[in-house]
Amino acid sequence: MTDSTPTTVARPAAVLWDMDGTIVDTEPYWIATEYELVAEFGGEWSDEKAHSLVGFDLRDSARIIRDQGGVDLPIDDIVNRLLDGVIARVRERVPWRPGARELLQSLSDAGIPTALVTMSWRRFAEAVVEALPKDSFTVAITGDEVTHGKPHPEPYLAAAAALGLRATDCIAIEDSPTGVRSAVAAGCRTYAVPNVVDVPPGPGYTRIESLEELDLTVLGFTDDDGASASPRRWFPLMALLVVAAIAAGAVWFVGRSDPVPPLADIPVSGWAPYWILPDATATVRAHGAIMHEVSPFWFQVTGEGTVGPVPSLAPAQMAALVQSIRTAGAKAVPSITDETKPGTMARLLADPTTRLAHVAALVALVERGRYDGIDLDYEKFAFYDDPSTWATTRPHWVSFLNELSTILHAKGKLLSVSVPPIYDTGRTASSGKWVYDYAAMGKVVDRIRIMAYDYSTTEPGPIGPLGWTRTAVRAAKAAVADDTKLVLGVPLYGRNWVIDSSGKCPADAQGRTEVKLRDAEALAVKRHATPVHDPDTGEATFDYALQVGSGANACTQQREVHYVDEAGARARLDLARAEHIGGVAFWALGFDTDALWTLIAPVARPQHPVIPTSP
Repeated sequence: MTDSTPTTVARPAAVLWDMDGTIVDTEPYWIATEYELVAEFGGEWSDEKAHSLVGFDLRDSARIIRDQGGVDLPIDDIVNRLLDGVIARVRERVPWRPGARELLQSLSDAGIPTALVTMSWRRFAEAVVEALPKDSFTVAITGDEVTHGKPHPEPYLAAAAALGLRATDCIAIEDSPTGVRSAVAAGCRTYAVPNVVDVPPGPGYTRIESLEELDLTVLGFTDDDGASASPRRWFPLMALLVVAAIAAGAVWFVGRSDPVPPLADIPVSGWAPYWILPDATATVRAHGAIMHEVSPFWFQVTGEGTVGPVPSLAPAQMAALVQSIRTAGAKAVPSITDETKPGTMARLLADPTTRLAHVAALVALVERGRYDGIDLDYEKFAFYDDPSTWATTRPHWVSFLNELSTILHAKGKLLSVSVPPIYDTGRTASSGKWVYDYAAMGKVVDRIRIMAYDYSTTEPGPIGPLGWTRTAVRAAKAAVADDTKLVLGVPLYGRNWVIDSSGKCPADAQGRTEVKLRDAEALAVKRHATPVHDPDTGEATFDYALQVGSGANACTQQREVHYVDEAGARARLDLARAEHIGGVAFWALGFDTDALWTLIAPVARPQHPVIPTSP
C-alpha cells in the first residue's frame, strides 16, 4: 500500500474484473508476440510502443502496430496473429497475478455476481477462464463484442447491464490507466492495481499495490456484525431499496449504508455568457423566478489588473440582462475572468500594493453597477501557470480573498469563486487543482462554484460523468467546513467529435466542435439520429455520418456527440440534493431548453419559500 488504505464500502452489487494484467499477467506475452510479428515484417518495435497499448481495444492496438511497426496485414489479421501467439503461451502456463484466484474464489463462495470486462477477444478470454474454477464469472464482456473499447465507459456499462445492475453500484478492478479511465467514467467504484504500466494516484479510484490487499470485508461484502454476507440474503432487498429510492426521487450511492434523505429542493443559479446574451436574457425572463443568482459573464481582467467589459458588447444588451435579473427577483453577481498573460495574476497578487489596487478596482465595479456581489473565475493559475508555482500562489490567493471579502461583506455584498475541482485534500499531482485552497476559501467566501465539467477534452467521452462529479463534490465537502457554501456547476453542453473518416477531407473540414444542449437535440433531429441517455454517466450520445466537401476533396466523417441532456442535468441536481450542498449553477443560461426547466422545477427552491400560517 503506497497511497491510501482501501476504504470499506456498503455492500456493492457486483465486482467487475479486467483480465490482462489484473487477473493474469499476460502483458509480457502480448509484448513478446508483438515483437515477433513486427520482426517478421522487418519493422522496429520498442517497449515504449508496447506499453502504450496496454489496456486498449485490440483493433486500436492493431492499427498502431500496422502504422508504427510496418506490419502489412489487415487489422483483423493482425489481431488474430496476436491472439494465436498469446493463447499458445497461456496454454503452456497461466501467469496468475498474486491474490487473483483467491479473491475470485472468495467471491464465488459467497455467491457474489462477477463479470469479466476485457478488451481481449472472446477466444482468448475463454482460454484463461478455462483455467479458473467453474462459474468464476457470471458474465463476460470482450473486446469483439463492444462498439467502443476502453477507455470509453461502454465495456463496464455493458457488463453491469448484463448483470441487471447499474455500474454505479459495482466495484471495478483494473491495472492500466486506460482501463481505470473506462471504469471511473462508467461510475464504478474502482481499484487500480498497477502492473506493466504505472497508474498514478488520481480522482475517482483507489490505488493499491496488490490484490492481496482486497478481501470481502474491504470490498464491503459484510453484515453489520462483520460476518461475510451472501448476496442471496441481501441482493433482492438492495434491489427493492434502489427501486424505492428512484421512485421517491432519491439517489442511491454506493458507500452509504443508511442514506440520509436528499434535500427537498435546492437553489438554482447560472452564468449568462456575452456571446449568447439575447438567448440568456430570454431564459432569465422566462424562468428567472426560480433562479437565486445570475452571473453576467462579460467582465475581464486585462493588463496589470484593469477590469472592464468585453469591448465589442453592446451596452444595451448588458442593461437588458441586468434589468431582467432584477425584475425576476434574482441577485446579479457578475463573473470576472482573468485574461492576463500566464503568471501575471500570480505576480499581481503576490505584491501587497498591486493586490490592494486590484481589490479596489473590483469593489468599485460592484458599486458602480449596483451589483449584489461578484464572482471570480481566475483560471490562469490552474491551467497556464506551472504547478511548481502553486505553493507560492495559493496563500497569496487566500490573502486576496480575505481583503476583498472584508470590504464586500461590510457593504452587504456577496463574494463567489468559480474554480476547477479537487479530488482530495492533498497537494499531489492527483489532487486536482490544489492551487485553490478550498478549506481557506470556505472560511471567507459565500460561494465556491465547482466547475465539474470538461472531463473529456482530448478524445471522445463524457463531459463530466456522475461518478467523477460525485468525487469532486465529496472532496470539496471534506475540505470545506460549511457544505452550504458549495455550488455544483452543471454543464448544459457537449462536444461533437470526428471519430473516423473516409476519403480526402478538405483542409477546412471541421474537427471537434462544441454543442449546446438545445443545439445537440436539434442536430440529432437534423441527422436522423436517436440520442441514447446513459443513467450511469448522466449523459446522452448519438452518432451520424457527415458528407464534407465535393469532388476530389470530399470525405465522409463519422461523428460522435456527447452531451448532458435534460435527464442528466436533473441527475446532477439530485446529486447535489443528496450531498446536501448549497446549490447548482448552470453553464450556461441560453444553452437550455424549455424541457429542462420543466424537469427541474419540482426540485428548484423558490426564491422566497412560502411559510405556512397557523390555522
